[in-house]
Amino acid sequence: MGAHLLLAGPYLRANLPKTPAVLTPHPNKVLPTVLDTLLDVGGHKLHFRIWRGKLPVILFESGGGDELSVWKSVLAPIYRATGATLITYDRAGFGKSEIDSSQLTINQQIISLKNGLSKLGLDRKCLVVAHSLGGIFATAFAARYPTQVKGAVLLDATQAAFWTPSQLNSFLTQYASVQAQTRKTAPGRYWMYATMPQLVAEMHQTVFPHTIPAIAVMADQPFYPTADETTRWRQAQQQFVAAAPNRKLLLAKGSGHYVMNDRPDLVIKAISALYKDIKPKNNTRKKTN
Repeated sequence: MGAHLLLAGPYLRANLPKTPAVLTPHPNKVLPTVLDTLLDVGGHKLHFRIWRGKLPVILFESGGGDELSVWKSVLAPIYRATGATLITYDRAGFGKSEIDSSQLTINQQIISLKNGLSKLGLDRKCLVVAHSLGGIFATAFAARYPTQVKGAVLLDATQAAFWTPSQLNSFLTQYASVQAQTRKTAPGRYWMYATMPQLVAEMHQTVFPHTIPAIAVMADQPFYPTADETTRWRQAQQQFVAAAPNRKLLLAKGSGHYVMNDRPDLVIKAISALYKDIKPKNNTRKKTN
């Protein structure tokens, strides 16, 4: 069953069934051989997985602490729906990607990503799909390369407005007890926690370009547990959408923070619709090599 969008207050409400729709693969769309590669991006290597298809590409930004495998359940349906080249990757220190602790600002990580895409020959027009903390990296990528990013689908994505000084202090207090352990067992998480003050400062200095259309999909059940955090998280999503007329906000009813797992039908519809809007009419047959 499709999504019926109803105007409801400050956002569009996705009036969807409680049980996610079964996604039936298109029988005539053969999946491509996946390219799995480690690329030197300047001092360290990043792990990429690419599904070759048409242009523009769809670039996926995972949430904080997640590896590229977080997208595995939706890639095939998205490929079948769009035929696009799909790019997933592990940020520095996660999955198979190496880490250079001297290059962990958001801006430096975006430059590393761009270097990797250039080596792949895929540093061209794209639709960015981002989850959670990945929304900040998508914002930075769009701000730095505004002519490359043609659209964005943000899945319960972090907005800078949520990260007040008190929220940052709460975060640092919560994770202080596990810092020493994560340095040994999960260096990516360790450095993510350790650099959070700098990342938050960068968040507030980076603005998503008003010229780029975006769909923000907000979870019905936010990740943060307190009523105050839930309210501020939702307000931050609404403020982002209200800032430009080419943005839409969808509430994924029945979904938790991992919207792509809980409401894949809605996510795939949003990505497919925006991809159709941004795809050049004369590029329907063009594929990457």
